[in-house]
Amino acid sequence: MNLRSDATNVETRNTRPPYKYRSVPTTHDTGVRNGSYAYDVLADDGLRPSSNLLIQNLGTDHLIRLRQFFRRITLTKDQYLYQQDDKIDNVIFPETAVVSEFQILEDGRMIEVGLIGSEGAVGIASAFNPCRAANCTQVCVAGSAIVIPRDLLEREVASDARLQSVLHNYINGQVKQLSQRVVCNTFHSVEQRFCSWLLTLQTRSRRDRFKITHEQVARVLGVHRPSVTCIAQGLRERNLIDYGRARLVICDKPGIEKLACGCGHELVPVRPLNLRSL
Repeated sequence: MNLRSDATNVETRNTRPPYKYRSVPTTHDTGVRNGSYAYDVLADDGLRPSSNLLIQNLGTDHLIRLRQFFRRITLTKDQYLYQQDDKIDNVIFPETAVVSEFQILEDGRMIEVGLIGSEGAVGIASAFNPCRAANCTQVCVAGSAIVIPRDLLEREVASDARLQSVLHNYINGQVKQLSQRVVCNTFHSVEQRFCSWLLTLQTRSRRDRFKITHEQVARVLGVHRPSVTCIAQGLRERNLIDYGRARLVICDKPGIEKLACGCGHELVPVRPLNLRSL
């Protein structure tokens, strides 16, 4: 989230000066858009089987009908998918990418409220009826994703009560995780939350190395950067992590698990119901 150039001013309540967002980098028309945001479409056109769990659990009949509309896209780190209150035109199913949802506080700081990987989807509520983004949504880990127009998915969902149950189960899991984050942010220390977030990010991305800065972590946790730097130094001295310029490596996962709060277990990916089991 190194927000440096090509910034767009966005007013926040009682904030002075207005907060700055980096615009989504796009130099050409890719043909797939969410509002004014464009994505790079990969050559296989979405026909290769997807590693996204929600897509895998849609059911054979639905996949046959929807597959022709799938587009596999590349998401770049720090790319904005939605700003708050944007109209949702496409539903995005991350595969190797990880997406962060966050809110902006009155003093201009950001705090993460959700982390979505290959277990779920961005904008899934719009599969039931047209809606706008509840949070700002930004790519945390670069990678691939499947995108489908919202209206096509809504038509498919409306035709099958079992498919509605699959998606409702996922959304209910997201609500549970959001509730757990409220508890975590209220009662647990910054170090505990930092360790839990690292474990959640590792689970979502299935990797131990990340391109990430202390500033980004501070924005995720809703704290000031010096707090994160102090905690990271302590973790490195205990050989739990290592870090450098825009780089962080998890060296000792069991050690981090001992320091993390119990919320990490509640924030594991929501495994979708299988349509065939209903």
